[in-house]
Amino acid sequence: MTKKLFVIMLLVCSVFAANAQLNQVFMIGPMIHFNIGGPKFNVSYGIECSYWNYRHMPYSLDVGIDYGANKLRIYSEAQTGIGLIGVAFGPVFQYDAELNKANLGVQGSLWANYFAGVNLRFRHVGDNTVVAPGIYAKLPFGFGFYENMDDDDPDNDWDFDWD
Repeated sequence: MTKKLFVIMLLVCSVFAANAQLNQVFMIGPMIHFNIGGPKFNVSYGIECSYWNYRHMPYSLDVGIDYGANKLRIYSEAQTGIGLIGVAFGPVFQYDAELNKANLGVQGSLWANYFAGVNLRFRHVGDNTVVAPGIYAKLPFGFGFYENMDDDDPDNDWDFDWD
């Protein structure tokens, strides 16, 4: 069993190493946050999808959904990072099912990761400010965009030439 897991891990890591060199990539993965502040401590679970562009200064846009303590949050953040650390900031929409109330707010994060990591999220919605340390994992999908799709390039083989 250990040998099978080792082989699977090597294959997964080789895919990650090849895709880490792309200029643009999409990533998706689960998140768990431990929300401290507000009326009481709670745990929230979510999923986040992000688009990364590494051509110049690395930047990203993400969209996520998070649920915990009868609160549904939908958010988007602009983020950047150098190496294994980064920052994110953006708007958040929160619906509290218990109070039947919706609010807009802002949140920001400091994070450290490669494909799995930790973050420290600060969220201000309504009258509550929450600090939410979390853990997450993200896997690339789409593996970037086609880089050489120029029709004038004679070496371009991405389409079939009918003439």
